[in-house]
Amino acid sequence: MNHEPVAVYRDEAVAGSSGFSAIVTAEVPAGLDDEYIAWQNTISATEATFEGFLGHRVQRPVAGARHEWVVVVSFDTEAHLSAWLASSERAALLAEGERFNRQLEVTKTSFGFDFWSTRPDAVGSAPKAPVGKQNLLVLMALYPIVFLWGYFVSTPLFDGPGEIPFWLSLFVGNLVSTQLLGWWVMPWVFRRFDWWLKPRQGVRVQVAGFVILAVIYGSSMALYAWLLSLVAA
Repeated sequence: MNHEPVAVYRDEAVAGSSGFSAIVTAEVPAGLDDEYIAWQNTISATEATFEGFLGHRVQRPVAGARHEWVVVVSFDTEAHLSAWLASSERAALLAEGERFNRQLEVTKTSFGFDFWSTRPDAVGSAPKAPVGKQNLLVLMALYPIVFLWGYFVSTPLFDGPGEIPFWLSLFVGNLVSTQLLGWWVMPWVFRRFDWWLKPRQGVRVQVAGFVILAVIYGSSMALYAWLLSLVAA
């Protein structure tokens, strides 16, 4: 059985959850595609018996772009993911499918903003949260971060006697806002709005989510307008 190089790194949480994923890439010998998919289904069934299992996606190679198969296995915590990766059950399955393990690589990570979108040819994939809703939630979080940073930090510190160039001030503001969004704000927002992000929700749930967003948008704009009026007064 091949030894797998494992790189571990941390990004942000998955939309609607705080899940961790193992991204597995491998080259499958020609003519073994159907057998490989059947083997992955067996692996997925075994993973489902482990605590914290969230999903198992198989993505086929893309002609002219990617020749490896990509498998994304998700668990709710890094500990649960690590328990599966180190399990004797997984070791046995890898030994059983050794012919599929050519240049096998595994990367543990946690991605947000629904980074691994479901492809039409994915095997065992879960429905994807609507991109439009995710964008609306990002706007809901980004707008107050930008204006609060500008009002309380950028203007007092960067636009006074020690003024720095606008391009540098803009860069610093964007750097801060993207880090806040990626590491803390959006993971929290996606978890709070998980009930609304799930596909095929009823009309009442859909309307409730849009109403809440409209209230938050309006409140944010009203707060910013009030802060600006204090400066002008």
